[in-house]
Formats: sequence, structure tokens, C-alpha cells
Amino acid sequence: MDNLLPFGGLSPHKIRVCCPKSFEDAEEAINAIKADDMLLVNLAALESKLAQRLTDYIAGSTFALSGERMEIGKGVFLFAPPTFSIRKIVASACCEFRIFRALASFW
Repeated sequence: MDNLLPFGGLSPHKIRVCCPKSFEDAEEAINAIKADDMLLVNLAALESKLAQRLTDYIAGSTFALSGERMEIGKGVFLFAPPTFSIRKIVASACCEFRIFRALASFW
């Protein structure tokens, strides 16, 4: 199939999904933001003290890189490098619940 053309609209950026199990896994998360990728972090299954520690560390690192953070669900956060802007769109609770369930199905 040599007649196929590349799709020029694809972005080189990625959204990485991270479910850290320990504090040592946070370095990989920070590297994703340094690589100019968005990061979706699920901390819901962790003990609350470790989840808070990881949130603080990743959020602080994101802030130091001039990025942004948004909590999109209980224990689920979106971190973005400075090349992205996170905007919250106000939607009905039903719509937000469906979006969260769709994201939660990925892990």
C-alpha cells in the first residue's frame, strides 16, 4: 500500500497514564512531563498518606517546570507541561460521571 499518505494532524505529544505503586515510581512521572507529555495519574488505590506525598511531589515538580495540574476525580490527576493549557468545561454531573467512568476503564 504505497499510495497511503501520512496524516499531518497527528501531534507528537502523548498522554501517559501512570498508576504508581511507590514513591520511587514518581521519577518516571516527572520524566514524562519533562518530555513534554501530559500525565494522567491514578492514586485512588494507594494509602492516603502515600497518595498525598506523591501528589505533592509531582505537583511541585510540575509547578517548577511551569506546568499545570487539575484533579479530575477522587485520586485522579492530570498534569500538563507548559506547552499545554488545562481548561475545565462546566458540564452536568451526569456527563462528568460518564467521562470519569470512561477514563477509569483504562486502568
